Amino acid sequence: MVIAAFARFSSVLRLGSLTSLLLYGSMSGASDFGTTGLITLPTARMQADGSLTATLALNDVSDLYNITFQATPFIEATFRYAIFDPRVDRAKAKDANRDRSYGVKLRLLQEGRKLPALALGIRDVLGTGVWSGEYLVASKSIAAFDISAGLGWGRLAGRETFSSPFEWISDGFAERPSGSVGGVVGGEVRATSFFRGGVGLFGGVRYSVPNLPVQLIAEYSSDDYRREVGLGTLQKSSPVNFGVAWAIVDGITIAASYQQGAFAGLTLSSTLNFKKRPDRQFEQFYSVAIQQGRNIAPERLDLDAWYDRLLFDAERSGLRIHAAYFQPGDDHVGFTISNDRYTIWADALNQFFLLSEIHLPDALRKITVETLEDNLVGNAVQYQRVNIVKSSGRVSVHQRLNQATDPAGIKILPGSQLVRPAHRTDFGYPKLALGADLALRVQLMDPDAPLKHQLYIKGTGRIALSESYNIWSAVTIDVSNDFTTKRTSDSVLPRVRSEVNQYLTKGENALDFLFLERRTSISSSLHSVAYVGILEEMFGGAGVEFLYEPFASRWALGANLNWVKQRDFDKKFSFRDYQAFTGHTSVYYASPWFDLDFGLHVGQYLAKDLGYTFETRRTFDNGFSIGGFFTRTNVSAIDFGEGSFDKGMFLSIPYSLLLPRNTRGRYSTIVRSIERDGGRRLEGIVGNLWWNRRATRFDALQNNRDRIAP
Repeated sequence: MVIAAFARFSSVLRLGSLTSLLLYGSMSGASDFGTTGLITLPTARMQADGSLTATLALNDVSDLYNITFQATPFIEATFRYAIFDPRVDRAKAKDANRDRSYGVKLRLLQEGRKLPALALGIRDVLGTGVWSGEYLVASKSIAAFDISAGLGWGRLAGRETFSSPFEWISDGFAERPSGSVGGVVGGEVRATSFFRGGVGLFGGVRYSVPNLPVQLIAEYSSDDYRREVGLGTLQKSSPVNFGVAWAIVDGITIAASYQQGAFAGLTLSSTLNFKKRPDRQFEQFYSVAIQQGRNIAPERLDLDAWYDRLLFDAERSGLRIHAAYFQPGDDHVGFTISNDRYTIWADALNQFFLLSEIHLPDALRKITVETLEDNLVGNAVQYQRVNIVKSSGRVSVHQRLNQATDPAGIKILPGSQLVRPAHRTDFGYPKLALGADLALRVQLMDPDAPLKHQLYIKGTGRIALSESYNIWSAVTIDVSNDFTTKRTSDSVLPRVRSEVNQYLTKGENALDFLFLERRTSISSSLHSVAYVGILEEMFGGAGVEFLYEPFASRWALGANLNWVKQRDFDKKFSFRDYQAFTGHTSVYYASPWFDLDFGLHVGQYLAKDLGYTFETRRTFDNGFSIGGFFTRTNVSAIDFGEGSFDKGMFLSIPYSLLLPRNTRGRYSTIVRSIERDGGRRLEGIVGNLWWNRRATRFDALQNNRDRIAP
């Protein structure tokens, strides 16, 4: 049970969220490899833009776990984990491999009346290349049939038909290199093998059964599973595969197949689309504008004063009014507000402007709201009142103002701090808030145990000393934990991350963080955060971060500097000997393409290596965000160890997309294929100023003006 909630603490996965996650979406059409396709083969089809598909494919040769994201309307990206010979204990398996791979597919041509859709793809971009294959595939719909045919390289050319058509460019395309193409310790891009060697033909068809949520699938596979036959996990290989797919409910598909003339397969996939803006969820209560609301108002409020009435209704809506500014005789009023409840700031502003229409005097016809996000100045939003309508009932979805939505009446302006406000709210600092939640921590893709977990109670606390100063804390109480220290670190670098299992076992009941933080805006474009204390699970110390973000600019600059010391494994108040300075200068770019944002960070990392991190994220207006990153430093691939360099995927899902209420809580995680020490930064508190402020950024507000207007 949550006693009190702050968005800063809502980063753990509530177990009930997974059920909701699986019950929304459309039929995926995902292949066993996660890519939109047939049974094992890709097609030129794409999911709806913004779709996230999770696929689990089980058979006697390998179990495949896939996450596929439709990164843009024409780019599909897949992260995959494969467990070979899965029905046998690893010590006795003929094929004990555990493989991590990334795939990407690019649509070259959209289907027309005569022309088919055309796509180019790579099934294993980097690493060992166990599933390596490239392809060019075309797809065409004819009545209830969706027919695909393609050219394949690598494993998709096991049944080679002809030599590479690219030999005329270079003789290097004639032969496909073998060996450590993906780097001596894996993880490197396998560019020297792309589209090289002989070419195979593949193809297949999906038939949609009329009036049933069922599809029949047949394919001719150009993968002869030569590797698996050689290892003895597969006795024979036949090119024809058959399958049937059934959409159990909207968004969940189960498929059964018979593959290679040798084994049966079962595939479960679930698809969600995160691009669509969710319906606005209105807060419902009786306003103090009517008697039912006045009956529950505190006696200290002056209900004859519009500011007190507006303040009370705003707080019940999940908004805080910090100050108001106006001059007698003027028709303009300004407010500073913060948002405690709405994932989409447009919804918070819509609610505030609605309440303003109810409570403000008719003479105040222009309203400017200064947004405040974590006590940092955001952009301002100005609303010109057109038809002033008073409500005399319950504020709810059923009783909105009787004026048409007019985005032209909404303007986005540079933020500022109100000078000499006429009203300022006293929030009664210091304030204490406590919370408790059931949380789940998982570790994926460990070669010995692909899925480890810790189920624990997470207790959180915040002491708000003022609007600028806060003390944050979190403790964990273990419920169930199967993390072990059986697999020890072999790192030759300072072990800043690779001994994470030591912290998860010896510190299962412990203090996650406890630090003092100061957040303030030096100007409307320059923001800062300073912190000292136990900053995260593995490090304590002190640091500061600055962000320069001009109004309506797509560019921003950042910098952070930190001194840190490594914590003991028990995660209490003692420390190990290792200490370091770490910090980065950053350049950010908010692109106009498909909500994609980019960041480049250059500096020194926790293991004292020097280098850069490049990251990109796509963040939709509803708050869902997904992206990837990689880091290159002066640490060699050999010294880094398995994986060659740090890389991974970022995912953040607002709970408001899954729950029937407004909340700023979200589940955020970073998925890495392996925990190593090179290229690692502090996590959680540092380097996120620009990303965390996206909801109040100029383009985010400008694109949602229709949702802001009451």
